[in-house]
Amino acid sequence: RVTGSLNADVRIAGTRSDPRWDGTLGADKLSIVSLLDGLDLHDGRLRARLQGTRLDITELTLQGGKGSTARILGYSGNLTPAPQEGGQLTGSGFVAWNPQPAAGQSGMQMDIQLRAERLQVLVRADRQLSTSGQMQARLDNGQFVLRGDLTVDRAAILLPDASAPSLDKDVVVRSAASRKAEEEERQRAEQQARKEQARATPRKVPDILVKLDMGRDFALQGFGITTRLRGQLQVRGGSTLSAPPQITGEVRTEQGRYRAWGQSLDVESGLVRFNGPYNNPSLDITAIRPNITVRAGVRVLGSATDPRVTLFSDPEMSDAEKLSWIVMGRDTASGGAEAALLQQAALALLSGGGTSENFAGRVGLDEIGFKGASTDSTDANAGAALTLGKRLSKDLYVTYEQSLNGAMGTLYIFYELSRRLTLRAQTGVQTAVDLIYTMRRD
Repeated sequence: RVTGSLNADVRIAGTRSDPRWDGTLGADKLSIVSLLDGLDLHDGRLRARLQGTRLDITELTLQGGKGSTARILGYSGNLTPAPQEGGQLTGSGFVAWNPQPAAGQSGMQMDIQLRAERLQVLVRADRQLSTSGQMQARLDNGQFVLRGDLTVDRAAILLPDASAPSLDKDVVVRSAASRKAEEEERQRAEQQARKEQARATPRKVPDILVKLDMGRDFALQGFGITTRLRGQLQVRGGSTLSAPPQITGEVRTEQGRYRAWGQSLDVESGLVRFNGPYNNPSLDITAIRPNITVRAGVRVLGSATDPRVTLFSDPEMSDAEKLSWIVMGRDTASGGAEAALLQQAALALLSGGGTSENFAGRVGLDEIGFKGASTDSTDANAGAALTLGKRLSKDLYVTYEQSLNGAMGTLYIFYELSRRLTLRAQTGVQTAVDLIYTMRRD
């Protein structure tokens, strides 16, 4: 929806085949709004001058929207709150035309420069994005050229864990209405092709190169993952008129967390590489369960359209044991209930299900679970216990255990000094400080 007021004071002279314009154009209270897309540009102002066959844009300003307070909280979320100001878009340039172009020439010329200063281009309740940078659009003899260098100042993108059901790509539904629509589309395509052939000026492939820096506060949450994203991308035009834009570059995760089957995994390394279509990047993601005595987790390789999900551990062990460490934080047991639990977990982890936020996430914790009774008779906390866990930073983790057969609880504080060295402090039934060195052997 575009609104605003337009005023003009223009004089025209010359002939019908060679008109000469002279005057001014102005627009105030311009706004461009699309609620569904989250676009809200308002309070715009335009000042332009007509001279002969040239329109000089001396002033163009638009204010960004202020309607989004989207923020992803927590260790892996946004570093700053949503901005209160909408930012500004400014521009200038010219558009010129030749009413009698030479054979094979379009007669149109354009050169417009745009500058964004913390402009909020997304202001939906679940998505916010502000950016700064410059862009230049040129048109000369039918060749369109777009150059840009943009940096994301802040972004909060919350994706739904589930979308409306849809048919698979291999399902085709045909009816009388669909056949009629296909015939109308075919006729429009033929008419457009005839028009293109009749034109003297051939269409040229747009020359597009836009650089995008993800910035330091680009947070993403959805499908079980919460993380900040860093990296640089380049958007280039397709090789043909019908080809989609091509994206090259690499995006990496920063302090990412991944929730799967009631557990919160640390994204140890996450790389998304683009080298072609935007919708099929290559994936290299590793997520591990923290605060267990072995290194176990999930690795995702392949592409976005054909991902390959595998379990891994260090030291190497069977898939059943890997899954037991990921889901329950201990070796697998022979009980039928645990076997059924692991079967459901395998289905959730390896098929992409079970990633929605659990009860622990809803109350602001990373872990809520049960600790089984210990077989070590020397352990003062040998009974079953309810455990609550929260990660405060990359290396600091706090756990509280409440015994189910006693009134006392124990508070643990883990601080990872290195990959093998961990400092553990506890208070409750016993008060102690331990320095734990982990040595792995096959």
